[in-house]
Amino acid sequence: MASPKGLDALKGAKKIAEKNKIEVALTFSDPSMVKYFSKQMQEVVGASVDLLFCNNEEAMIFTGTETLIDAREKLKQIAKRFVVTLGANGALVYDGDTFISIEPYPANAVDTNGAGDMFAGAFLYGITHRHSYAGAGKLASLASSHVVRQWGPRLMRDHTEKILKEFNS
Repeated sequence: MASPKGLDALKGAKKIAEKNKIEVALTFSDPSMVKYFSKQMQEVVGASVDLLFCNNEEAMIFTGTETLIDAREKLKQIAKRFVVTLGANGALVYDGDTFISIEPYPANAVDTNGAGDMFAGAFLYGITHRHSYAGAGKLASLASSHVVRQWGPRLMRDHTEKILKEFNS
């Protein structure tokens, strides 16, 4: 998105997905991406994405609003469904009809690097494994609470299996 080739590749991938009736999920990734590449973001989001991930700061920057309540109403106009992560306050999920509040899991955070990516990945895992949006949000909250307890953005495979076991119990 930060380069013309990257933007063209992203728009091309979205067109291919839409042509083949494949749902498109997008994450804003970083407040500075939204701030400095807002025009490019608008081009990609454009006619809507199926599922958008962002944090509260990115949501407000992208929508030009000053409150999460205002941002979520504007997001409904550009994304069929979305998730706004709220850090230590959990997350807000919009499933296309209803807003769902996702409670945070307590964590002594030492490094938030990778927490948003972990949340998005776990959420996508949840919905592709037949969990509701509320269930996927709960799994994502649990997984991201684990990643912030350590240095670095990745969990070891045995750790992810432990999280799934904890979630399913």
